[in-house]
Amino acid sequence: MMIFARSTALLAMLLALASGFVQAEERPEVAPKVVAFSGEQGVKVWTLRIGARSENRALVQVEGVDHDWDMRIQRMDVEKNAEDTRYSTQVDGKKFVVLLVRNGWGELYLPGEAKPLMVGYDNGLSEQGNAQAFLTDYLQAR
Repeated sequence: MMIFARSTALLAMLLALASGFVQAEERPEVAPKVVAFSGEQGVKVWTLRIGARSENRALVQVEGVDHDWDMRIQRMDVEKNAEDTRYSTQVDGKKFVVLLVRNGWGELYLPGEAKPLMVGYDNGLSEQGNAQAFLTDYLQAR
């Protein structure tokens, strides 16, 4: 009976270890640092590149707004050009630019809102961000 209990315990440990390896392999690559913006009415916007740089994707979370998107982490497309960076997603089947950033300053557009909220890069807030924790929150919410 003791051999069976030890074998069962060993098997359980091996399965748990293997499960951990599988989960680690499923985590996509992310940038080492979260980039955060803060602005009008206490709004905060957190961004994090997800996947290879060439994929031009990011996780974006808006915080501190009276909106359905408050605290929701969304995967968005990123378009960079010489003038600005645009984070967009699909809303009602159409491309919707959520965040437009130029020289560290930006405009946050939320569906159903009449005007954008102005935001600016916030180094202190960015330093508080943890890229791996942000990714974990996104993966757990899916």
